[in-house]
Amino acid sequence: MATDMDAWAQAGLIYELVEGVAWLRLNRPERRNAMDHYPSGQGPSGMGLRDALLEAIRNATEDKAVKVAVITGNGSVFSAGADLKAEALEIEPERRRSPTVARDDGLLYGWYRLLESIWRSETPFIAAVNGPAIGGGCQLALACDLIYASETATFWEIFGRLGLPLEGGAAWLLTRSLSLPLAKEMALLCEPLSAKQAFEWRLINGCVPAEQLESVAADVARKLATLGAPSKGPAASGVTRDVSARLGHIKGQLNAAWEQTMWQTFREEATLLNMPAGDV
Repeated sequence: MATDMDAWAQAGLIYELVEGVAWLRLNRPERRNAMDHYPSGQGPSGMGLRDALLEAIRNATEDKAVKVAVITGNGSVFSAGADLKAEALEIEPERRRSPTVARDDGLLYGWYRLLESIWRSETPFIAAVNGPAIGGGCQLALACDLIYASETATFWEIFGRLGLPLEGGAAWLLTRSLSLPLAKEMALLCEPLSAKQAFEWRLINGCVPAEQLESVAADVARKLATLGAPSKGPAASGVTRDVSARLGHIKGQLNAAWEQTMWQTFREEATLLNMPAGDV
């Protein structure tokens, strides 16, 4: 684990586990936390920030000591998205099939893996958006389960201004987070959406003063990590139980329900009822 963390740090990601909460800090402030990737990164063998982030998300999913994960950025920007100075493709030049190389590379090595790793993970992820979240950086925040943003943060689907289609799963995320007219307003006008407006649109869960962002995210993470039975009322219990696994099941149910029929949703519910809630 120490070796992995050292490699991630070289690539621009600081990983820390504190009382059941994994903190994943994007740490390339000189590049506005833009995400590079193999083979152009600063980590071992060309590992970039996006690669380190993918590995860290998987670690936060597999490690039973992790109950909740928080993604945030160091510096004044959450993430500027893709590092446009990095090598565009990961498929080695001699193996590229020119008619399909962009699609092949995008599906095998692109943003899909990163966003799906958060979506499919049964660890709750919190985005603590400390500044502008641009392009792929916006999608990284929106893929998380709960989103809290500094009053100085913005959410910017910049692609149209760059002559690009929406990237990083933006079309999928926006149309599930907003009404279709608001999703189109955000994507077609290509203007930064303030954190205050994002909260009013219910795109995010909270907009807080910059100096309070980490403490708010930490408080929410701590609540999820230590959730237990009610202390009073008809459901009160004196039994201490780790229910973090059940919270992961609930996250999975909600995410899957976006993609399932009613029958599939009830079928998954019935399956989960026969699985243990957690350790006593």
